[in-house]
Formats: sequence, structure tokens, C-alpha cells
Amino acid sequence: MEKELRWSDHKSTNFKTVRWFLIVFEIITLGILAFSFSMTFSQYNEEDMMTLVIVSSFMVVFFALPHIILAITSNPKETVFNFETKTIHWLHKKKEVKTLPFHSLKRITYSDYSYTVKTKNGSRTVTVYTVMGHSDSENFQLIESTNFSKLRFDGELICKHLAIPLQTANGVLIEPKDLDLPIHKRKIPTSVLESKISFSPNSGLSIEKTNEGISLRSQYKSKVILFVSVFLSIAFTLFIHFAFGDLFEVSIAYWETLPPSLAEILFLIGSLSVGFIPFLYSFYQQNRNKEIRVTKTALVWNGKTYPYENWEDLIQMENRLCLVNDSKMESFSLFFFCELSDVTNVKHWLQKTIFEQSGGDLDLARFG
Repeated sequence: MEKELRWSDHKSTNFKTVRWFLIVFEIITLGILAFSFSMTFSQYNEEDMMTLVIVSSFMVVFFALPHIILAITSNPKETVFNFETKTIHWLHKKKEVKTLPFHSLKRITYSDYSYTVKTKNGSRTVTVYTVMGHSDSENFQLIESTNFSKLRFDGELICKHLAIPLQTANGVLIEPKDLDLPIHKRKIPTSVLESKISFSPNSGLSIEKTNEGISLRSQYKSKVILFVSVFLSIAFTLFIHFAFGDLFEVSIAYWETLPPSLAEILFLIGSLSVGFIPFLYSFYQQNRNKEIRVTKTALVWNGKTYPYENWEDLIQMENRLCLVNDSKMESFSLFFFCELSDVTNVKHWLQKTIFEQSGGDLDLARFG
């Protein structure tokens, strides 16, 4: 058994990746320079050697500068689980800021937070997933990651090492021995098992029983999404047509005859084709066959089969449902499948139907 387990905050993890990239780049660059120097060493005179020393000094500074900047700007945080002393330590810039004995930790939960970072093309939202620890008197963050599958694996690792339960979003406490159970053998809240799950009429969802299993079919067509996609496509088309058309003098503003020239007609067709991609994508997503089929042994989603034995849980992330295990996560967007208010209902229907189709024991499945 390990003497300790260490986790860094997500920014420090990213900085480590950047540092390794810099080191590899520097080694390759120095190798090329060293090879070039060795090939021409006999031709150097004393003046050339002085130049080489000066240039080399500047290169050392140039290579060292990014590492210095990273060291100054980084704010590393670590969480250390020491199995010899049976304590948890929180470190900030290598200095301990908090400690807690193992026995104080009663359970863990998963959570997340988001923040926005500026980029060259605007901004993007970063979602950070966290493992939260809970004692009798306080809640605190244990570890974090931008990779949910890895965080989930690490969270379960903590539960197994400390012999504490994991509390799900539904309030269900899962004991360490049950953490590796496949999805169809997991306990389900009584509120889900005994409820009659219904969907909004606007979602256009219907349940169909066949010899292969039970299917949840969607005829969801949102007029709002279609309306927005049409206006977005029109704006995109106008931008492409006039921004690039005026540049090459083939936009409608440069038409001198009717019918226009072949180049002008082709550019108009091209700008319409590219500009209406948002509308065509929305139209395709709303009119294609949308079905989730639950069988005795697997979940069939978008025509692909996902055996229950390979997956451990079904989780919800905003308008997405995700199948997860210890190594990966498969994400399915329900944006074009149903109303956003029905995403949770779809999740509960899947949990209940997977249990029923796989032949689960209702008495053993009830929990909470």
C-alpha cells in the first residue's frame, strides 16, 4: 500500500504539462544547435568562439525565462493523504495550511464550479470538477480536475482507502464495496423506482415496447431552435457574402448584369451553402431518428451499443447524460432530444428501465 497519495490543483497540473513541453522543445533545439556546432567546430576562430559564448548566454536566459515566469505566476496547491499518520494535509506553495485526521472524514460528494478565461477569439468557460469532503462540522474541497472520469476514479480511490461512503446527487450513500458495481446492479433511490415518470408533451417523447427491449423515441422539434437557426444562418450568409465577396468583387453589390457572371453565381451558391450550415444542422438533428433503446444487457444510443457490464453509472451534466466508468466517459446531449426540463426525467426513466429490463430485485434495489 502507498505511504501517501498526492493531488495537485488543476492549474498546477496544466502548468506541469506546459513545463514538460518547454523542456522537450528546449532539448530538441539545443540538440540541433549542438549538432550544427560540432559539424563546423574546426572552422571557428577565436572571434567566432566569443560570439558563440554570447549567443549561448542569451539562449540560456531565453530558455530559462518561461520557467521563471511560471514559477512566479503559479500558485500551486496540493492535497496529501498520508497513510502512515492517517491524516489529510492541504499544502499551499509547499507550506501546510490545514490538516485533518482520517476519522473526521465521514463521506465524500462530487461537485463542480466554472470560470471564464479570455482567449484570442473571445472567451471560454472552464468547468472544474471537485471531490468534496464532509465531516460532522464542515465541508471542504479535497481534490479537483477538469477531467471528470479521472476525478471520479480518484474519488472512489479515497473512499476505498478510507472506508467511507460516496454520497450521490440524489442523497444515496454508496459503500466502498459497491463502487465498482456495473450500472444495472447499482442501488436506485426509492423515489425513482416507485415514481411514475412522465414527460412534457412539448418533448414529443413516447415509449415503445418491442421484442428487443423498450425504446424511448423522440419527435421533439423546437420552433424556437429552428427560428434562431434561420436568423443565425441569414446573418452568417450575409457576413460571408459581403465580407469575402467585396474583397474579391463578386458580391451582389458588384453585379453589373442579370444574370450575373458564372463566378458571381458560384460564389452566391457557396456563401448560401456555408451560411446555412446552422439551419441545416438544426433541421437534421430535429428530423433524424432519435431513439434510446434499453435491452436486458445493454443500452443502445444513437445506434451504438453500450453493455451494462462496461459502465458503472449514469450521471447528468446540465443538458447531457453521461455513461461513466473508471477510465472514460461517453457524453450524450439531449439538446435536440427533449425539453431541458425533461433531462432529469429521461435520466430517471433510464435508471428505472435499465433496472427492470436487466431483471433486478426490487427489494434489494430500494435505497433512501
